[in-house]
Amino acid sequence: MPRPRLDHVRRSQIVSAAAEVLSERGYASTRVVDIAKAAGTSPAAILYWFEGKDGLLAQALALREQEFHDRYTVEADTQPSASDRLRTLVSAMLHHYDWGLWMELTVLALRDPAAAAERDRMDRRWRAALRKVIVDGQRAGEFADADPEQVMFVLAALLDGMAPLLAVKAKGVTRERVERTWLGEAARLLGPGFDARPLKRAR
Repeated sequence: MPRPRLDHVRRSQIVSAAAEVLSERGYASTRVVDIAKAAGTSPAAILYWFEGKDGLLAQALALREQEFHDRYTVEADTQPSASDRLRTLVSAMLHHYDWGLWMELTVLALRDPAAAAERDRMDRRWRAALRKVIVDGQRAGEFADADPEQVMFVLAALLDGMAPLLAVKAKGVTRERVERTWLGEAARLLGPGFDARPLKRAR
């Protein structure tokens, strides 16, 4: 017998609730019953539709990532220069991206091919957005003429490496230090056309 169709709004509510609970508690400490309680449904319904926490984790981060993309990519696209667009994206990644969920998905990806594919999709999307701003800035004469793929790789790796340390409150790692380090390296790679002043926090 085919699986009955789940109402789109209801599914979205469950995934949204899962994102909140997983982000707050972490994967290991979250029970299906906790997600069910937050979503106002039963554990049996979640297990039927989502096949447990593994499936929900990937979908929860996908929802958060889509919300992030819809808001901050649009905001970045309204900025007058490539430098401003890049600063908007990085400020959003530092202040608003859910790095805790990202790390949970990354660990799950070590043993789950579906999670690995989702993690790779999100990573490619972020890197493509970063590379586009770099290329646009080079074409406009704002940024130095360098290999955009390599520039993107270094700047993405810096953020991907440092932001999770903020999420786990690593000793000696502050938001100001991460921001200063990232901006300094961006200025070195992109040239004087990049605005390396302290970031304004994205709304």
